[in-house]
Amino acid sequence: MNKLPVAVISDHSPQRALFVSPDMKLETVLERLLDESTHKSIFLIDEKGVLAGIMNLKELLIWGWLHLGLISVPFPLLSERKLRRLGRSQLAADLSIPDSQEMTISLQTTIEQAMNTLLLSNLNVVAVVNENGRVVNDLHVDDLLAYAMKEAKGRINA
Repeated sequence: MNKLPVAVISDHSPQRALFVSPDMKLETVLERLLDESTHKSIFLIDEKGVLAGIMNLKELLIWGWLHLGLISVPFPLLSERKLRRLGRSQLAADLSIPDSQEMTISLQTTIEQAMNTLLLSNLNVVAVVNENGRVVNDLHVDDLLAYAMKEAKGRINA
């Protein structure tokens, strides 16, 4: 089971990442995110469909609260430097997690390798890319768990 390609999971799991351009305004990103409640992550995708980064949703939350005037400064859990940076942020790329553009796996990556990739990162999601490097889906930790549960139930019932 662990040597099967990620395509086995990816083909049956819905895409839950919102795809946006790195230069999209944060107001628009927030509107698109809230427009549909099925999104669990935000991928920054360049004009060729290649992952340019993964947005930090916690920073988007703070950004939204700042711009709606709901956070009083100073906010005790954030440094003043971070608050200033978030206050100046305007584009999706401004809230990209550093080096997250490297969080990709191919459709041929084994399930075991995908698990290792997720366990070694601080993220709960990776982008699944095709042979051209274009993002075709997202793989979340819960996708791996759901697949493992399905396989385990299948073995028990066999």
